[in-house]
Amino acid sequence: MPPIAELADSNKEKTVNRKISLGIAISLVAIGCAITFVLTWTVSLSTYNTKISSSEKYDGVYQKLQEMDVTVRNNFIYAGAMNNEALETAVINGYVSGIGDKYATYMPAQTYYELQQTSSGVVNGAGFEAEADGSGYLRITNVYKGGSAEANGVVAGDVITEIDGRSLLSMEEGAALERIAGEIGTKLTLRLVRSGEELTVNLIRQQIDISSVSDEMLSDNIGYIRITSFNAKTSEQFSNSLNSLIADGAKALIIDLRQNGGGIISALKPMLNRILPAAVIATAEYAGGVTKTLIETDSEEFIDLPIAVLVDGGTASAAELFAVALRDVHNARLIGTQTYGKAVIQTQYEFSDGSALSLTTATIIPYKSKQTYDGVGLKPDYLTELPSGASIEYLPHETDSQLQKAIEILSPQANPQQ
Repeated sequence: MPPIAELADSNKEKTVNRKISLGIAISLVAIGCAITFVLTWTVSLSTYNTKISSSEKYDGVYQKLQEMDVTVRNNFIYAGAMNNEALETAVINGYVSGIGDKYATYMPAQTYYELQQTSSGVVNGAGFEAEADGSGYLRITNVYKGGSAEANGVVAGDVITEIDGRSLLSMEEGAALERIAGEIGTKLTLRLVRSGEELTVNLIRQQIDISSVSDEMLSDNIGYIRITSFNAKTSEQFSNSLNSLIADGAKALIIDLRQNGGGIISALKPMLNRILPAAVIATAEYAGGVTKTLIETDSEEFIDLPIAVLVDGGTASAAELFAVALRDVHNARLIGTQTYGKAVIQTQYEFSDGSALSLTTATIIPYKSKQTYDGVGLKPDYLTELPSGASIEYLPHETDSQLQKAIEILSPQANPQQ
């Protein structure tokens, strides 16, 4: 047994070692905190300096704009007729144009409100869309099914020259569009010009569900579904069409996405769940290299039928993603011509006055191929052109070469006994 003095010395030594170890630990923590502070301060200072630099740069731009505005208002011979609202919008659009995002868009409050309506699948109005045609008048670009405009014979291409007895030449474009909008149940009187003839129609503003899906049973047990856009009502309408065609004995499907410019991506998952097994469809790559799953189907029960998809140069955005999903997961055949090639996502940022900025925030990457089709488009499996000068809106099925190609491909699968 060691002497008591040796034990005491040993214990003192251990105590000193513990104190030294604790002191070193505290010092290391302090040094770590100091390094963290310095790094954080450096980054913050860099960010602050960048913001100050950016702020100073834009202060110069604002000052120049102010000087230009004073110069114009003091010297321009038509300064009194300047439209301040149009000038403000043009300045904002100039900034948006300068950021290099070809899909970025500034939307005044009314325009953004209309986009929200369209995305929701419900519109309030007299049942039509219109835009300026450069003459001071408005041209009707779309007539909704089931609306007052359709019921009163209004057609796309009609030119609006008067609203409630007042000529459009006496009002600004924005004011004319605002006069068309109004409370549900109120009356709207339009003076129209069609093929050189004038006519007056009395319409009633109402709430209209946008019909974006139509269906038809073709020969050879083939069901046909056309989707014109993707909004909050599209998935329900698609499901109803699918159920109807299956009940009528469809053994194969043609899904027509021609001239479908897209819409909201959130509509796709419930639609794909009806016809695809569980699978990751696509991911989205955001700023800073952040990647997230964009669409993942999780259906345990789905309708497994042979599918052909009709596409063309007007097939874009969400419509292309829908086609990619059917091709990659279901091995559906794409028929028609090269698609538009838009594989990026826009996010809308609303401002305090109700206006908004639509900005590109992510790139879509198909999960299977891992390659974006942005700027390239989807190459069809069967390149098929329509007859020269033909439009799918007015093309009979018998002369629709793309539709007939799809029928040719699907018929043996829908009728194996033949």
